Amino acid sequence: MPNTFDTARRAFLSKMAAFGAAVPFAGLGLTAAGPAFAQEQAEDGHALDYVNDASEATDHNRFREGSNCSNCAFWQGGDDEWGGCQHPQFRDVLVNANGWCSAHAPGG
Repeated sequence: MPNTFDTARRAFLSKMAAFGAAVPFAGLGLTAAGPAFAQEQAEDGHALDYVNDASEATDHNRFREGSNCSNCAFWQGGDDEWGGCQHPQFRDVLVNANGWCSAHAPGG
């Protein structure tokens, strides 16, 4: 007759191995939707007062005339309308070139 402890231990170890193998793939579902998902996130706003149109931020105390994502040091979009942002709080989120957030750093 098999030892119940050994059987339970084997089942536990097998499940942990399967779980450990699946962990690296856990976040793939978030980025699989691509730019549409990222744009939707950006449109919902952000903790840094992000807006898709800098003209909506003119009343923010950190806003400076002419500031937008395309002239920010964090901008990674080139001449595209939507692009990446290197700011840690915007990873995996596309931002609009005409957008603005309170972390704007001149120099892009």
